[in-house]
Amino acid sequence: MVAMSLATVAMGVWGVTLVLWRFAPAWGPPGRVSWAVASLFALPGLGLGIFTVRAKRSWFLVALVPILANAMLLALPWVALRLLK
Repeated sequence: MVAMSLATVAMGVWGVTLVLWRFAPAWGPPGRVSWAVASLFALPGLGLGIFTVRAKRSWFLVALVPILANAMLLALPWVALRLLK
């Protein structure tokens, strides 16, 4: 639950960044700043998700959701740059 909460906060950082870039470009933070702030939440979330799998293997499918969510947030800048090219 904590891992998914951290992923939600990191996604909120990206959501606010994208809204600011679209509607108030002068106020939007640089992408590197957004990635750094989101990573502060996504990295511990990824670690907690992986730790959950180690604790109980039967929770693997349940733990896979926050693991993939946090991993996606860490890879988001690279994916976005590839899609924009």
